[in-house]
Amino acid sequence: MPLRNAKPVYWAGRGLVDIIDGTQGQVGDMAMLANLIPAPSTRGVYVPRPAAVSSTTFSSGFTTPAGVTALLTVGALAYGFISTSDFSGKDVPFVYNILTQAFVTITGEATGNLPATQSTTGDWTVPTIAVVGTRVIFTHPGFSGSNYIGWLDMSAFTSNTVTGNTHTSQTVDTLSTDVLTAGWQVGMKITDSAGDIPANTYITSINAAGTSVGISNAATGSHTGTTFTVTGGTASAPVWGAGNTSPVQLLAKPVAVYNFNARAYYAVPSAGMQYSDSGIGLQITNITQALVPQNGLDITAFGGLPYTQSQGGILQALVCFQGSAQMQIVTGDQATSNLELNALGVGVGCQAPNTICQTPQGLAFVAPDGLRIINFFGNVGNPIGAYGKGVNVPFINAVSPSRMAAAFNQNVLRISCVNGALASQPAQEYWYDFSLQIWTGPHSFPAAFIQPFTGETGAYAGAGFILAAWGINAALWTSNAVPTLNAVYTENGNQLTWSWATSLLPDNRQLSMNAIVESQIAISMASSDQATVIASDEQGNTLNTVVIQGTSGLGSIWGSFVWGTGTWGGARTNFQATRIPWTDIVVFKQMTVQITGNSDGTTLIGVLGLKYQELGYLLEAS
Repeated sequence: MPLRNAKPVYWAGRGLVDIIDGTQGQVGDMAMLANLIPAPSTRGVYVPRPAAVSSTTFSSGFTTPAGVTALLTVGALAYGFISTSDFSGKDVPFVYNILTQAFVTITGEATGNLPATQSTTGDWTVPTIAVVGTRVIFTHPGFSGSNYIGWLDMSAFTSNTVTGNTHTSQTVDTLSTDVLTAGWQVGMKITDSAGDIPANTYITSINAAGTSVGISNAATGSHTGTTFTVTGGTASAPVWGAGNTSPVQLLAKPVAVYNFNARAYYAVPSAGMQYSDSGIGLQITNITQALVPQNGLDITAFGGLPYTQSQGGILQALVCFQGSAQMQIVTGDQATSNLELNALGVGVGCQAPNTICQTPQGLAFVAPDGLRIINFFGNVGNPIGAYGKGVNVPFINAVSPSRMAAAFNQNVLRISCVNGALASQPAQEYWYDFSLQIWTGPHSFPAAFIQPFTGETGAYAGAGFILAAWGINAALWTSNAVPTLNAVYTENGNQLTWSWATSLLPDNRQLSMNAIVESQIAISMASSDQATVIASDEQGNTLNTVVIQGTSGLGSIWGSFVWGTGTWGGARTNFQATRIPWTDIVVFKQMTVQITGNSDGTTLIGVLGLKYQELGYLLEAS
C-alpha cells in the first residue's frame, strides 16, 4: 500500500561542505566524507581511500630518532631534518632514497654546525630546503652564531695544486691563484700537505679576490707555501656544512630559500631578498644582488609560478609572501637585465608556508581567509569553498597556521591542519579534487609534512605522496590518492574505517514534521562486511540505528582452487540499492543520515533514497 503524502528525495554526495543547514545549500551537500574519495568511474559514488604505507622508521643510521622537522622531494630523493640523540638537542639532515628505501650516508655533521631542535607546538619559523646547482641548502630557525644556513655538498669537485699559507687560526691566505675561478666554493673540505688543518674541516668563506679563505676549524700550525687539497662531496656521499654565503654574506639569518632561475633566493629579515650567483647557491659576488620591497615588509616565504605574459610567452616568476599581509612577484634575471620586483597588491598573504604548492591551475596557498590560487596571469583567486560551497572553516580556524601542510599530486590537493573550530581541536586532512572541484574528508592520517612523489616501480608504483604523519615520530609514509588493485586498507596497524554523512537535510518548507519509513542506499560491500546507518536530528540526538549487510563476493586467488570448480578473478561487486531496515518510523523536522563501515577494495557508496511523508503537525514542543 503506498504511503500517503510521500515524496521521494534522492541525495547523491556532491562533496564535503561546511554548510550548517542543507536548506541553504545544494542537493548532495555532505557533512562528512571521512576516508572516502570519488570513485574513478562514476560521479557521486565514493570509495575508501587507500591507506598510507610505511616507507621508513629511521631505524638505520639514527639513534633514538624523533620528529621530522623539514621535508623536500626531488625525484626519488627526500631531503629533510630529523631530531635524534646522535647530537642531543640538534636536528640532523637526512637524504632518503624512497625507491630503494635506503638512506644516503652524510659526513661532516658536528654539534657546532647543526641547528637546535625547536618546540614541536605553537607557531614557528618553518625550515626550508632548496637544491641549487650542486648544493642542497637548508634554512632553519635553530642555526646560531655565524651559521646562518646549512648545506649538503654534492659537487664531486677536486683541486690539489693551489698553494698558500696556514696560521694557527681559521684563515688560509696568500693563495697562488684566484680560487673562485679555480672552482673552490663554500662548504668544500680542505686539507693541506703540512698537516696543519684538522680532519673534516671545510671552507666557510672566500674573499672577493679569491686569495684568502675562512675554514671551519683553526689550523694547528703555521706554514708557508703548503699545498691544499679541496674536495666536494658526491651524490652518494654528501658532505654537510654550515655558515654563510661568500664573498658577500647574508645580512641576517634567512627564514626561507628558493631556487629561482638557478639562483638561491634568500628571504632575509630587514633586508628583503639576497640572491646568489647563477648555479652557485652559496656564492654572492656583488652586494647589489638584492631586492628590497618598497612597502618595508619582510619576505617570509616563496613559491614558484609559471607566468603567462600578454606577449612573449610563459615566464618563470617567484611569488614572495610577506606574512599574511601582502605578496610581491619577481620576474626576469640579472643576467638578462630584466629583473623586476612588483607588488601583487591584493592585501592578502600566507601564514602557512608549507601549504604553498604548484597545481595545474596555478600556485595554491592557504591564506587567513582560506585556500586561494594565483593563476598563470598573476591574478589571485577568491577563497575556494567559502560560504558553504566547500571546506573553509577548518582553515580559517587553524591552530598554529604555520604548522599546516599541503601538497598537490594525482589531481588532488591535500591540506592538513589542527581544526580549532571543533572543541577537541583534532588534526585533520582535507582533499580537494581538481577535476570534480569537490572536497572530501576529514581524513584520518593528517600530515605534519607532505611532498609529491611519483613512484614508478615496485611497491611504490603509482604512489603520489610521501609524508611525515602528524603525531607519529621517526617515520615516513607513502600515500596514494588513487585506489588501485594493490591498495591496502590497514594504516599504522589499524583497520581503516569510512563515514558518509549528509548535511542537515533541507527543511520541507511546509512548517511541518516529516516521517520516513522507506529508504535505501546504493552500496556495495563484501559479504563479510556490514555498515551502520544512523539517523540523527538537529541536536545530534539519535533517532534510529540499523545495520546493513554486504552483498558482494570476492573472487578466488589464482592457484587456491581446482580449475573448473571455483570462481576466478578480482573482486566481484554487486552495486545495488539496498533497503535501510529502520526499526521504527523516523520522525524529524530536519536530520542527517550517517553511514559508517570498514574500508576495503570492494566498497562503493552511492545515492541515498528517502521517501518523505509530511505530517499534519508543526514542530514538537521542546
